[in-house]
Amino acid sequence: MKRTLLLCCLVLSAHVATADETHFLPGHLAVLRAGDGIVPLRLKQSPVFVDEFDPAKLNAQPLLTVSIPTNGANSFFFNGHAATEGTLTRSSDHKLLTFGGYGGNLLSVDGTASRTGIQRGIATVDGAGAIHTILYPSDASNTKMNPRGAVTDGNNNFWGCGNANGTFYLNTGSQKDPVRFTAMPNSRAIKIINDALYTSLNQADAEAGDETAGIYSFAPRALPQLAGTSVKLVVPAAASYQNIVSFDLNPAGDTAYLADTSAGIQKYVKSGGAWKLAYNIAIPQTIPASDNHAAGCFGLAVDFSGANPIIYATTTEGYSGAANSNRVVRVVDTGANATVTTIAQSTSTNIVYRGLEFTPN
Repeated sequence: MKRTLLLCCLVLSAHVATADETHFLPGHLAVLRAGDGIVPLRLKQSPVFVDEFDPAKLNAQPLLTVSIPTNGANSFFFNGHAATEGTLTRSSDHKLLTFGGYGGNLLSVDGTASRTGIQRGIATVDGAGAIHTILYPSDASNTKMNPRGAVTDGNNNFWGCGNANGTFYLNTGSQKDPVRFTAMPNSRAIKIINDALYTSLNQADAEAGDETAGIYSFAPRALPQLAGTSVKLVVPAAASYQNIVSFDLNPAGDTAYLADTSAGIQKYVKSGGAWKLAYNIAIPQTIPASDNHAAGCFGLAVDFSGANPIIYATTTEGYSGAANSNRVVRVVDTGANATVTTIAQSTSTNIVYRGLEFTPN
């Protein structure tokens, strides 16, 4: 296995004044951004960033921007124009942000990254903005695997999600190749919640595997490592809301939120041992319907600490059939008609916000 230490480049906004502020602040949002507004998102040269936002401010500028190198032998990249790539997670020890993509000398290979032999990889960013990447080979049977996301426990154990046998386990200290979970070949997002691994399966991938869309857990180990690990449907997605990606569960395990790329944010509650859809929170649009790509959400993270959970999400609106010019939004869950406010607005069709999480400690 090839392990590569990438150069960390911190690009600070004009609002950051001192060297003491060149790190993530606790309780803020970290948002994975593709594009700089200049390079088209469909190109491998399109840069990737992690932006920090104060969740209490509306229409805000990032407090800190971490630039992910996308050129040279030690570059890292994900397809910003792709509808499935770019989820972001925080490690179970809260010290690392993690996302999946492609590594190595990307610009030396022609063609779409997911259809070439470019190495797949995992990138982590710590609280000081330092970046590390872990690359793993894409074998002959998995060259079309799209890496959609990853998560770690902070102790050299990683789990990834994607298509074409893209759900896997990797230990960076003892393994060369990922262990792929045969019971869950395709997955949309992956998270560790309450020291257990969960993944989401949307309608398209569910139908391909004759499964049900929703949130799944793993057994017999909560943090699985074996190819023959079994999966269990935890929260089934309602029939009208199955274009799901990111998700979150409360510590008690009886409230769940799912992000549907077409419809918005769905709340589910567990009562009497069964999960039921409570309601959908629609996302008011800023792009004319005739030009819009979608009207839902992609990334999602929830603050469960208060009486009313606070939901943070990235929207899927965009022009010309692509997610771009989208937003980071906040919703205080007071019900189906809860107010949706904008924390950050993309300023270009060559910029898109994808996954988001709370900042690492």
